Order: sequence, then structure tokens, then C-alpha cells
Amino acid sequence: MIKVSLIIPVYNVEAFLPRCLDSVCAQTYPDLEVVIVNDGSTDGSRDIIEEYRVKNPSFKVFDIENRGLGGARNYGLDNATGDYVIFLDSDDYIASDCIEKLALAAGDFQGDIICCNFCDVAEDGTPLLYYKNSYSQPVTGLEKQPQILFNRFSAWGKLYRRDLFCKHRFVSREWYEDLRCVVKLYAEAEKIVYIEDTLFFYVQRQGSIMNNSNAKRNLEIITAFEDVIGYYREKGMYKPLEQEFQFMVIEHVLMAAVTRVAQTRDKDKKAIINRLLDYASSFDGIYGNRYIKGMSLKKKLILTLNKNRLYNISALLMKLKKATR
Repeated sequence: MIKVSLIIPVYNVEAFLPRCLDSVCAQTYPDLEVVIVNDGSTDGSRDIIEEYRVKNPSFKVFDIENRGLGGARNYGLDNATGDYVIFLDSDDYIASDCIEKLALAAGDFQGDIICCNFCDVAEDGTPLLYYKNSYSQPVTGLEKQPQILFNRFSAWGKLYRRDLFCKHRFVSREWYEDLRCVVKLYAEAEKIVYIEDTLFFYVQRQGSIMNNSNAKRNLEIITAFEDVIGYYREKGMYKPLEQEFQFMVIEHVLMAAVTRVAQTRDKDKKAIINRLLDYASSFDGIYGNRYIKGMSLKKKLILTLNKNRLYNISALLMKLKKATR
């Protein structure tokens, strides 16, 4: 049986933390190490952690000065002893058989990274979207199936062989830290395993990082892509994956980031969007990318509007979608 370390960074989430920790206590997998990193919380989160620690002496709890999500995850990695590690954000929660099913797949297939499906939920747990990894052969990898780059690259929802993190860590206090780390891990992994079960529940809350209205921080996606692409160039892996990386830029820069900024009232909104669009346009032939033809009509419309700098219409469409959800 493989030992699994579950790493939970905690920062000011007292309203959500009990549900998260209850889901951890309900796990059916016996060889589980729980590493909780209190990242300088100033609310009642530390008291809640202590209540659970008293009932669960095996919980390893660490208090650190605030380092941000990436820094807290790295601290957890430094203190984890499992053969595999898994991350759980402290406002999210997992199915009771989450660790068991992922660990079983790791053992059966000798996988380096094991991924599951998940569900986006409202703060009260109401399902909003069941997310299925679209490109998910049971045992795969970048060489065999480069389209796995199009699945969500969140750090959570995946079980990792711990030694993958010997070379790679999360950046601290920056957006898109998952992109900068997880996509590099894909390059190191020989076997990436996908299972069909929905095991993670991702809470969409107003105060979360990606719902933050700070428009300028969306520019950090440029730094993230430059970091990852630079790494793949060094390994000689970028050219074979150029179309896939371009399509990631289309989805995450041209569409998601531009539309997100367009919905804000930031006084520098136009300048920020222009920088995002200019970055995307710096990729030769990006608008002729072969994956565009497979996009839905709605996504093709958003792409066309944004690339022609009609992003205010895209923003309006997204607001209407949220209003009718």
C-alpha cells in the first residue's frame, strides 16, 4: 500500500474549513498523512484546525508567516513523507473515497500523476458544473496525447508521485502558479492516469483568487506562459507541442483573461487588454491554429470578438450568461 500525503494550505477560510476537514476525516484510505499548513490566518481558522487536530492526532499542523498559496504548498511538500502527494484547498472538499480511488489507480498503473473528474459548486454545495477531463485515455502522457494540456491544470484534483517535486515547486504570491508548476510536471511524468470518478468539489466563492477584481493581475498569465514555454524550449519539447501551447494561449489569454478583465471597471482596463491581445498575437499563425475548428460556436464567437477588440460585447455576453445561470 502506498503512503499518501494530503497537503492543505489554510488562510482565512473559517466559514468553509469545517466542511473541508470533515471530508478529510471521512476518507476511507488508511495510509494517509494529513499535512495542514496554517498560512498566517487572522480569522478563526487556527482554532478550527486545533479542534480537528485534537480529534485526529495523526494530523500534522504547521503555523507559518503568510507566504501565499504557492509558498504554503511548498512548505507542505517539505514536511510530507508520503510516496504520493495530493493538494486540497481549504475552501474545497473531497468525496470520502477520493484518496482510496486515486491511490488504487496509482498502484495498478504505476502512474506518476493520477487525475480525476470534479464538480464546480456554489458556496452552499449546489452543483454548478460537472467537469470531465476531455482528453483522458486511462494511461497516457504528453507524447501519446498532447491534448491533455487542454484539461484544467489545477494543482488539486491530482495525485502526484512526490519525487516529481524535487525539481519543481510553486511560485509564491503570483497568480497562475498552477500553470507554472503542473504543466512542467507533465513534462517529467512518464505515465499520467485518468479515472472517471468525480472526487473533488471546487467551491466558487466570491473572495477566491480567480474571482478577485484586480484586473492588472491578469497580466501575470503572460509571465506564467513565458516561464512554462521557456522550460519546454530548454527540454526541446516546445516545437512538437507548439500548436497545443498556442491553443492554450487562445483559451486562457485571448478568451478567459481578456473577457475577465473586460467585465471589470478598472480605469486601466483597455491598456491591460491591449497587452494581453498583443502577447497572443506575437505567436506566429495563432489565428490559424488547427484546434480552433473544434471549438463550440459560442467560443468561436468570443474569440472573434476579442481578437477584433470587441471585448465589451464578450463581457456583456458573459454577464448575461451568469444572470441566467
